[in-house]
Amino acid sequence: MKALSILWIAFFHGFETWSDGRLASPLAPDYFERFVHACAPASAAATLGCVGRALFAAFGQLGFHAVSVFLVMSGFGLAWSAAGKAAIAPADWFRSRFLRLYPMYWVAHAIAIFAPFAWRPEAVDWRVVPSLLGLRFWPPITANFYYLNAAWWYFGLLIQLYLVFLPLWAILRRVGPLPFVALCAAITFAARYALLFVWPVDGLWVQGGFFGTRLVEFAGGMAVAYAYRADRARTEAWLFSKTALVMGAGFYALALLSGRSLAGYVFTDALVAAGLFPTLAIAARALGERPRVGPVLAGVGALSYGLYLVHQPFVIAYAIPLREHGMLVYTLAALPLLALLTVVSMRLERFVDGWAGRILGGGAAGRPGGRAPSEAAAPPP
Repeated sequence: MKALSILWIAFFHGFETWSDGRLASPLAPDYFERFVHACAPASAAATLGCVGRALFAAFGQLGFHAVSVFLVMSGFGLAWSAAGKAAIAPADWFRSRFLRLYPMYWVAHAIAIFAPFAWRPEAVDWRVVPSLLGLRFWPPITANFYYLNAAWWYFGLLIQLYLVFLPLWAILRRVGPLPFVALCAAITFAARYALLFVWPVDGLWVQGGFFGTRLVEFAGGMAVAYAYRADRARTEAWLFSKTALVMGAGFYALALLSGRSLAGYVFTDALVAAGLFPTLAIAARALGERPRVGPVLAGVGALSYGLYLVHQPFVIAYAIPLREHGMLVYTLAALPLLALLTVVSMRLERFVDGWAGRILGGGAAGRPGGRAPSEAAAPPP
């Protein structure tokens, strides 16, 4: 699931750069009509071709939705690990999380600043300090949220969620999965409503500058892990069922509709998570059963953190010169780059994790995607 999600996100960043606003938004109510009109098909077969291109363009433009899956998976991984322990020592827990997140994050900064062939939208200035600390929400949020590498906004959200995980875990164990998710959903929707209507703020706070606006996605993953530990067979029977797939498709359709209004946006990200999580789980299980595909995707997913951190400056720099070419040419050209970035980032992550283990302590088990990949930090854009 993490491999499918990070590859979708990486493709999205390049595709958005290549399209440069030339394509209709798939969230618009007349998306297919506008896309087909721009294609100007001359026959029924050409019309079908335009619709197929519209579907592929929507796939490319909606890759940012995979962030919700990573939030669910991050909550799942942490709760799965916690459920297997008799007790959690907070000092050791936070030290382990630090080793999971920061060394590779700091190396990614060096790459973004010094590497050749990378797109650099901004100069290196005082903002690099809060960025290195992970404080992407440092006021003013508009100056820091997307600074240097826009994908790193998620890192600031992730460290906030890590800081509140232990009290969340205590609540989950006390009240159980369903009441826990209901409580976190109420907090999330109240926070989003307040920041959108009561005390209107910049939308970046709702996107992830404040963890409360994305809490239910993270909490949902925690609840699934808790239920999975309690009754694996029953949880799998539900998660991989046709009912879950149909419900997922319905929730995702509602997510696309809800994003068209500010009031509906209160629920959009939660609906995206509820829609894509079971859908990608079923797809990942089917692909995982293929002997030549499953192990490769599992490896990419376990070491997806490095790809998340380093890909964006390179896919953007690569996509800009390709704007003069069509969608098919861009896609065929982008696939080898994604493959190269995936292989290099996986090797880099292993190297950095080994170095961090030797210098700072903790070893391979204390790294994202190491001997405990289910606990790995979850990336996004």
